[in-house]
Amino acid sequence: MTEKEKQLFEAFKLAIENERQAQGAYGRMAALAEDPRVRAVFEGFQREEAEHEEKLLQLYGEYKARFIAE
Repeated sequence: MTEKEKQLFEAFKLAIENERQAQGAYGRMAALAEDPRVRAVFEGFQREEAEHEEKLLQLYGEYKARFIAE
């Protein structure tokens, strides 16, 4: 594995962690919001971050499988 590929693995891990942190932050904001419209916006952002995490995990898994197969 090249240094660049190692860095990409680390970037995936960092991006996944950032998505998880964002989900938590938006969840906390939604819980604080009394206005249903504001709460809905934060909940929507939280769902979007979960979708991002899912996509990153899928790509990370595909990329990792490629290196295991080699």
